[in-house]
Amino acid sequence: MKREMHRTLICALLAPAFFLIAPVLAQVADVKVYAFNAGTLKTQTQIMLKDTRVGTPMNIPVIFLVIKHGKEWVAFDTGCSANAAKDPIGYWSEGIVKACTPVLKPDQEFREAIKILGLKPSDFKAVVISHGHLDHAGAIDNFLGTAVPIYFQKAEMAEIREIVDAQIAGTTYILGDFKHLNELNIREIEGPFDIFGDKSVIVFPTPGHTPGHQSLYVKLHTGKELIYCADALYTFENMDKFIAPGLVIDIPGAMLNINWFKLQDLIGTKIVPSHDPEYWSTRAWAPSELVP
Repeated sequence: MKREMHRTLICALLAPAFFLIAPVLAQVADVKVYAFNAGTLKTQTQIMLKDTRVGTPMNIPVIFLVIKHGKEWVAFDTGCSANAAKDPIGYWSEGIVKACTPVLKPDQEFREAIKILGLKPSDFKAVVISHGHLDHAGAIDNFLGTAVPIYFQKAEMAEIREIVDAQIAGTTYILGDFKHLNELNIREIEGPFDIFGDKSVIVFPTPGHTPGHQSLYVKLHTGKELIYCADALYTFENMDKFIAPGLVIDIPGAMLNINWFKLQDLIGTKIVPSHDPEYWSTRAWAPSELVP
């Protein structure tokens, strides 16, 4: 009788603890990140690092990520349009190509590249676009004919629609990239967005480079946490030497982001820059998993 009472008492004491632990256990997901080499932009250092080594060539990688969460897939950015490889001046304009010359193979466009993971655009739960520039939103038309939601921050979409409505050519928002904007499942968000509702994959606003730029937080299955900064941090040199980006609409805002990334770096979060040639030269591309 006493043994049974003890067992009942122990179960009663442990039950609240179980219900506290259970939600945590439920949140554990098999989350992996795959990085894609989506070509190269031949540019100059001062565009990445303001007033630094002016006139020095700098070839920067174009990146997009694919995140696996259990059996579901999410893309972060899409890289460039294949039209940039076929006719860069005709598609981007002579001025843009002079500043950033694309080196892009047809199989590096989003829908072709993801085949290495056995995927097609309709397989995705969602696509998140960091911002509307040519090397990040260039292939959103790959999702034509699907119901896949494509998430932009509201402030970024307002900027894009203003340029598209006015048909302003010659900016880093390429009109051709948004030709089918009204045929896509565009979703506008404001502030942080927890994609799966379990705090493992979260996008959050980092304006400065553009009005509605956003970055990505991921908690990997290994327990490591990473932040893919997108163009809120071009290279580690921007962060380590506190150098502003050369292409930015709000320098104070951009530097606030860089300070915050530095803090996260100091406390152990893995920081991943968008266009750092040295960083990406040491990383494996899909189908290998990204080790930040």
